[in-house]
Formats: sequence, C-alpha cells, structure tokens
Amino acid sequence: MRFLNESLKTAKKMKGLLLLITVLYIISYFIGYILIRIQVPGILGFIEPMLEGISTNPVYTPIISAFEDRNLAFAIVYTFIVNLSAGAFATTTLPGIIPLIGAAISGLVTIFRGFIIGALFTYAASIETEPPVGIEWMIVALGTLILELGAYVFSATAGINLSLSSIFPNRYFSESRKIAFKEALKDAGRLYIIVVILLVLGAIWEMTGLYLLMP
Repeated sequence: MRFLNESLKTAKKMKGLLLLITVLYIISYFIGYILIRIQVPGILGFIEPMLEGISTNPVYTPIISAFEDRNLAFAIVYTFIVNLSAGAFATTTLPGIIPLIGAAISGLVTIFRGFIIGALFTYAASIETEPPVGIEWMIVALGTLILELGAYVFSATAGINLSLSSIFPNRYFSESRKIAFKEALKDAGRLYIIVVILLVLGAIWEMTGLYLLMP
C-alpha cells in the first residue's frame, strides 16, 4: 500500500504531463475517427489491411490459439506481457533515455497510437456483421480502451519526464543532470506500479470479455 501511495504522489506531481499526454490521445483518437467517418481514401487503404491482418499477425496468433484451446489464463498473461514490454516500456518509456529527442519520440508514438486506435475502432464499427455486433462487445472494447490507454498515459509520462530531466535538471531542483536523471528514474519506477496495475486489469477485462463473447 505504501508503494501505491508513493505512486499516486508522483502522479500528482506530474499531473501537467499526464494531462498533456491524455489530451494528445483524445485529439489524435478523434482525428482518426473523423478521417474514417469522412472516408478519406488514403486512410481507408491504410486501415483496411491492418484490420484484416490481425488474425495472421504473429503478435495476436498466440491469443487466438489460446482461445481455441480454451486457455484463458495464458491469453491474459500473454496480453499483459506484450502490452507491458512493447506497448508501454519499449515504445513510450525507453526512448526517454535519449535527452529531449526521446520526449519527442514518446509524444509521436502517443499521437500515432491514438490515431490508429481511433481509426481502427471507427472502421471496425462501420463493418456490417452477421449477427450484428452487440452492446456487450462495445462495453468490452471501451473498458479495454480506458484501462490500456490509461496505462500508456503513465508510461509515456515516465518516458518524457526521463528525457527532459537530463536537459532541465532544475525540474528536480538540481544543477546536476546525473542526479536529476536518477531521480526521474525513481519516479518512472513509481509510475510503473500504476502502469502494471492498469495493464493487469486491462488484460483480465479484455481477454475475459472476448473469451465469454466468442462462440
């Protein structure tokens, strides 16, 4: 409980960055939504094969196999590991070791991810299926979106803060870039407690929902 309290204090300290990342996700999501709604040809040509290729994507095939074997536990653990290692750490936090440029990379990943999710969700919702997609699928999708993107907001904040700490050490009331970077690393660790919690909940919610809804 003490570690979680420290994480929440760190999050409160970085509320400005957290808000910025959240706004970037929201704006980029709605850009993706709008471009699909007005049916921009270039965007449709980019999104269609991406959605169609999900079933053969090597990242997702272990999940599909797990569902076929009725192995829900594996699907949950696998989803959590992929989301933590690739979705959070490698793409939004690790770039933070690069001064300033890393912050730009994390920001661009955030914008691109928000745009892709907005476009994919909108395009998928526009496809007529038999039987039609019910409200229960939308509930699963919305819960997953909130939990997983919430985790990525915190992981991106950790990465951007790392990147800025070595350029602006006064963020940690220090003139030493090294000391500031070490303090930013500690804050990243605290934020990752929240990241892990959200991704665990997200994996359980998403995989359990899909498992129950699949025929």
